[in-house]
Amino acid sequence: MAAQPARSLSRSSIGEDRGASAADVATAWAIAKGTTPIIGVTKAGHIDGLVRTHGIELADAEIAELEALADAADVDTRGSWEHDM
Repeated sequence: MAAQPARSLSRSSIGEDRGASAADVATAWAIAKGTTPIIGVTKAGHIDGLVRTHGIELADAEIAELEALADAADVDTRGSWEHDM
């Protein structure tokens, strides 16, 4: 039996439920993890996304889902200064 592909952030109901893009959800996730993302704004539409992001509060289960998606995609979400424990 073939393994099912991991659900992608672009298909995530987290953003769909809020009318937010994958980028909006990713930014909200970064903020929920205690980071301050540095975001380049080159188009007026990017400001709209940041405003949406400001209104997104992720539940613990949603953060866990995003963490699982990152793990499945082999994304290292730790800062370069963080070490394995």
